[in-house]
Amino acid sequence: MDKHGRIIIPAELRRRMGWEAGQRLALVGGSHELKVLSRKQALEALQEEVRKHLRPGVSVVDELIRERRAEARRDEQEYREWAAKRRRLTEKRVG
Repeated sequence: MDKHGRIIIPAELRRRMGWEAGQRLALVGGSHELKVLSRKQALEALQEEVRKHLRPGVSVVDELIRERRAEARRDEQEYREWAAKRRRLTEKRVG
């Protein structure tokens, strides 16, 4: 490591890893280690980690759509309640 904290990765290792000059890499720090991954490798590792938390046979997209629709129903109900309260207050003032 140089005085600026940069690490030089030898050309042979870069070739073996399939890394090219200018390619962005992801650094993942552990307690006593540092992993260097390509963006593709980092994405694949993240996808694998997410899969561990998914229920088999359940579509994440369907779950998200279901949750969003439920949220939209709650928002609509809150708006109706707010609008009804506002109408009552307006009617009291006018009447």
